[in-house]
Amino acid sequence: MQTGNNALAHVLQSSRADQKVELSLEGRDGEEMVALRYSTWTEGLGWSCQKTIRLDAEQLDELHRAVTVARHRINRRRADAGQPVQSAQVIQLPTVA
Repeated sequence: MQTGNNALAHVLQSSRADQKVELSLEGRDGEEMVALRYSTWTEGLGWSCQKTIRLDAEQLDELHRAVTVARHRINRRRADAGQPVQSAQVIQLPTVA
C-alpha cells in the first residue's frame, strides 16, 4: 500500500477483522515522521480512518520504550498466570523514497 508521500505502509496484524493499525513513514517539512493510523471496517463504507498519530524521532524512541515496558509487564503477568507467552516480532519499517 502506498501513502501520499511514497512511503510504504505496514499493517499490524489484529485478532479483530474489523480493526487495523497501519504504520508508515512520512516526510514533512524535510523531517521524517512516523504515522500510526487506526481504522475500522463498516459495511457499505469500507475502511475508515478513525485516528492518526504522527510521531517525530524523539517521540518514537519514547513510544518504543513505553511499549517495551508494557509488553514485558503483560508477558510477566501471563507467565505468572500459567498462560503461554508470545515472543516479540520484528517488523520491517517502510522506507521513504
